[in-house]
Amino acid sequence: MLSQLRYHARSLALAGRTAEISPDAVAAIDRFAAVRGFPLPASVREWYSLAAGQETLRTFSNEDRVYAAHELGRMEQYWAGDESDQEREWDLVAERQLLPFMIENQGVCFWAVMLDGSDDPPVMISFDDLEPTDEWTMLTASFSDLVYTRIWDHQAMCGERTLRASVPSFEPAAWAGLGTRLEERLADSNFHRYRFAGSGDDQRVLLEKDAWGQSGQCYLWAASDDLLVDLVTTVRAASGLATQLSTYWGKDALDRIGHRLEA
Repeated sequence: MLSQLRYHARSLALAGRTAEISPDAVAAIDRFAAVRGFPLPASVREWYSLAAGQETLRTFSNEDRVYAAHELGRMEQYWAGDESDQEREWDLVAERQLLPFMIENQGVCFWAVMLDGSDDPPVMISFDDLEPTDEWTMLTASFSDLVYTRIWDHQAMCGERTLRASVPSFEPAAWAGLGTRLEERLADSNFHRYRFAGSGDDQRVLLEKDAWGQSGQCYLWAASDDLLVDLVTTVRAASGLATQLSTYWGKDALDRIGHRLEA
């Protein structure tokens, strides 16, 4: 039952998944505690106990490589880079108090939970290979926030009713008015992602800075055409965003609602 979950009920509800428990995953989690001498953080344990845990993180992504429960805490491999040029093992759990759980589908970045003793610990990200000299930056303040925002973002960026608009200058002043008309959601200020929602989560605005330069993208998603028309109208009235909607991203949605937006 979703109501019995302490950390991830909203994420499962957003993804449309059930709270069925996987006995195999629970056994793997128990083995981790036995081998390491301490349990997984409570929110990580709750998510990875779910039969839908690994699959949901993978589905609501760009097919990133998500660890299975039995892979958590495994030894990682890296190339020594010295005269031996050999692959070596590295124990991030013991040496850095980091628990990797996901790798970008082309190996661009790695996600790990910081084992700081908290029940719902921060998630760190590294854009280097997994090796002793890599640098890690905090992505979200908690693991449950990471799960929730990945599902929320993927639906906003890739949904059937997604529209996209360019943000020529990625400055807070460009969207300051959104906070007066929509509810602010979790922001990843270190990585320039900002979120707003209306009608619960049935209307979403996701702002994302481009990797280079000062421009960015504004994604608008809604659960119905009527809500999408209302959202575009709200965003246009409250900010300088969404004045020019992309004809590539969201073309089907624009074809359906275009005449209503122009009315």
